[in-house]
Amino acid sequence: MKKRVLGLLLTTAITALALTGCGQTGSIASTGNDTESTGEAGSAEETAADTAESMEAEAAGEENGEAATQDHGTLKVSFMTGNIRIAINILALEKGYFAEEGVTVEPVNIGGQDALTAINGSDDQLDILNTGFVPDLQAIGSGYDITVIGGTAVEGGAIIAKSGNTAAYQDADKVININAVTSAKLGFVRNESSWVVTRQYLLDNGVSEETIAAIEEEGSGNISYYQDETAVAQAVQKGEVDLGFLPLEYALLYGDAYELEVVTAAGALQENYVCCREVTSSAKLAAKKDAFVAYETARIRAFEYYKQGETDEAVRKDVVDTVANYSGKEADYVETYLYGGVTKYATDPNEKGIVKYVEAAVNSGLLSSAGIDFGTYDIKQNIDTSAYAQAINDLVEREPENEFYAQLKTQFEADNE
Repeated sequence: MKKRVLGLLLTTAITALALTGCGQTGSIASTGNDTESTGEAGSAEETAADTAESMEAEAAGEENGEAATQDHGTLKVSFMTGNIRIAINILALEKGYFAEEGVTVEPVNIGGQDALTAINGSDDQLDILNTGFVPDLQAIGSGYDITVIGGTAVEGGAIIAKSGNTAAYQDADKVININAVTSAKLGFVRNESSWVVTRQYLLDNGVSEETIAAIEEEGSGNISYYQDETAVAQAVQKGEVDLGFLPLEYALLYGDAYELEVVTAAGALQENYVCCREVTSSAKLAAKKDAFVAYETARIRAFEYYKQGETDEAVRKDVVDTVANYSGKEADYVETYLYGGVTKYATDPNEKGIVKYVEAAVNSGLLSSAGIDFGTYDIKQNIDTSAYAQAINDLVEREPENEFYAQLKTQFEADNE
């Protein structure tokens, strides 16, 4: 870099001298006006100096790990009001990382089915959605053009019981007491990821498909389905069911109110299982590829800043305050959510984790009405890791001494094909 810039500086200086010489010769020959010739020479020298200074500044920025800002356009991204699971995106927006990478992110307050429809549409209503992966799969089954490009969070589920009853369902070697769990009455909202993960864990640890099918059989009384997470928590409190399956934030939120305790986090049954994924359409990714790369680069930088908050109290306070101010949530709640083990953030697309989760979801019957047979469908055709790959490679090249980026690159290479 230095040699290239020095070469450009030398070329510029030589050109400036040549221009100065031509200017003086022409002026003297035609007018004999030394003042005019001096002005032309001065102007050329100033232009050369300005150019050299600009090149030096650009070179210094590149050597310090800063990207030269380019305008990569605008991306419309789902930012649902009050949603702090998208904390990494909030940080990237509020700390200026998106702007520094040259992409304008326009927050859009849209989610759920409306957001998936907007992603699938050809208009410019929405470019990126951070959502639970089951709705993504159901949309794919309905023929939507949905492409996973990155990750938002992993894990995040929990098994709960009434306070004082958790020990009966725990096992030091197997995390959960398999016999106790398979004989318990279970309750959850349909499509709950923590049950999908638990079900696969039971299969992997010797419980037969027939046994699990008998547990899941409608009318068996072994499983009760509820309208929402509050109803699940209340059912456990009342003793209608022995175990509830909830997102971890609800398990912690309702713990005191309904006298509940966490038996285990679902992440202990399957580490880094995919939860919320980041999706777009293949058409929008192709049309705005540079913007997507810049977007992912900014998110990785924000993720690094978030992780620094695990050991740096000042950074942690800034992260919490930034997310709290943007979302309108109380700072104490935000801190517990971000740093209290409720959510485990991850920006990596995690292709292998997606494939494994789809397999577990198929086994659970979760996708039986999805419109296509996910047992034979190749979900990899709905994953495009290229923008994330370019982003992490660019950051490693930009900051070769940055251990965090190097670790993310290693993780990416392990989790994606």
